[in-house]
This record gives sequence, C-alpha cells and structure tokens, in this order.
Amino acid sequence: MNSRIEKYIATVGELPSVPAVASAVLRVAGDPNSSADDLRAVVNRDPALSARILKVANSSLYSFSRKIETVQHAIALLGFRTVTNISMATSLREVFSHFGLAEKLLWEHSTLAGTVAARLADYGPIDVEREEAFTAGLLHDLGKIALNNTSRKKYTEVLELVYNDGISFIDAEQKIFGFDHAELGACVVAKWKLSEGLETAIRFHHDGGALENLTPEHRRLTALTNLTTACCTRLGVGRRAPVEELDIRDLWSFAELGLGEEDVEPILELATDEVKQAEGLFG
Repeated sequence: MNSRIEKYIATVGELPSVPAVASAVLRVAGDPNSSADDLRAVVNRDPALSARILKVANSSLYSFSRKIETVQHAIALLGFRTVTNISMATSLREVFSHFGLAEKLLWEHSTLAGTVAARLADYGPIDVEREEAFTAGLLHDLGKIALNNTSRKKYTEVLELVYNDGISFIDAEQKIFGFDHAELGACVVAKWKLSEGLETAIRFHHDGGALENLTPEHRRLTALTNLTTACCTRLGVGRRAPVEELDIRDLWSFAELGLGEEDVEPILELATDEVKQAEGLFG
C-alpha cells in the first residue's frame, strides 16, 4: 500500500464499509449451501431493494416475455450474481456521507458504468464475464467516494481542477492528495473482501503500464473497466457535459481488448443504448 495512503487512512479513520444490505446479500450469495429461498429472505427484509429488483427484472435490460411479479421469480430468472449486483448498485448510495450534486453525478457515473461494462463484456473479442464486469464498472470509482466522504473540502479542490483546468481526476488527486482514487478504491475493495480480480481492475483501470504484470483474465477485466469509464465520460455520464473529443481509439485498453477501427461506432452505440435503458433504474 502507498505510504501516503496509509498515512491518510490513519489520519481520517475508517474507510467506507460495505452497505448492510449488500453485505447480507454477498454473504448468502457466496455460500455454496445457500438456496434461492435464503436469498429471497434477505432481499425481502428490505422493501426498497425488493422493489428495485422487480423494477430491473421488468426493464428493457432483460426483456422477459411476461411481467415478473415476485422476488422469488426474479431471483429464479436473474440468478444469484445478477441479484447480488443489483443489490450492490441499489445500496451504493448509502456509502456516501453527503449527497449533493457532485455526489449525484458520481453515483450516476458508477451505476451506469456497471451496466455499460456488462453490455460491452459480450462484444466481439472482449470476452469478459458479465457479472464481474458489472461489479468492476460499478465500483471503479469507489476511491472517489471515499475521498469525498473523508475530505470533502479538499475533494472540491480536485473537482475544480478537473472542471476548470481540464486535467484528469488522477492528476488532480495526485496533486492534492499525493495518491489517486484508483489506489484508494482498491484498498476499500480489499476491506470489503471482494475478489482479487476486482481489486486489480480498480487499482489499475487508469494504468495501462501495469498490464504486463497481470494474469490474462485480470488484464481483460482491467482493460474493459478503462474502456467503460472512457465511454461513459465521452457520453457525459456523471459529468456536466459530454466529452466528445475523447477518442476511444487512443486508449491502451482499446488495443489490449483486440479492438479495431471498425469497432468504434458499434461500441459507442452499445454504450449509448445501455445508458438510455438503464437511466433511473437504480435511482
């Protein structure tokens, strides 16, 4: 761990904890002896989560042939991992200690990045497991949430540098804190005891130079996370306006995933379509 992060954590205290509902769902989903009834019992304890799972199951994201009216039916059709991801996305808002405009934009970027990553995971040569892609997209900016929670005034300085001076979040965070959200986010994911692949993807999603030291599976998940956040940024997801000058062909992840010129338009169309379909689902 970066010594500056260690010092920062020691100064500010605890990093965000995994939301209670998500923690309970993760525990059940991770138990090989758990049944769909066990998961339903946990979900049913939270009416808001139950409603959200039904809303997602009946959305255009899945397009089931008939209306899903019970949580039990939704779990049977969606599966444990999808319900776990919906639970994570729905409860992510609880991680924020404040929720103003800046937090709303960050939350929208995270939740929509999850669905975009899952959609792109099946595209052409990308070939990444959909549920892992969703979680990586959802949690890739967890470090920003942690920084905003623990040092809101200083993180406002980061936002001002990004929006007024046009520099990247990574550069602005390094300037203000001496480390960045990707490094801190990986620490939070490690605390939450999520997979090594997720921790790796979050730590290196802005660092193409780290790929040579990663396993093939971790390389692809990390690259997809980088591509996803770039697509969302270009479309203006969680930002004040689209960043149309961002060319995804220039990304290290674009080449890493085996993509070419002919893939640019289809990928942006898929991302755009997914954002339109998923907007408001987790809000």
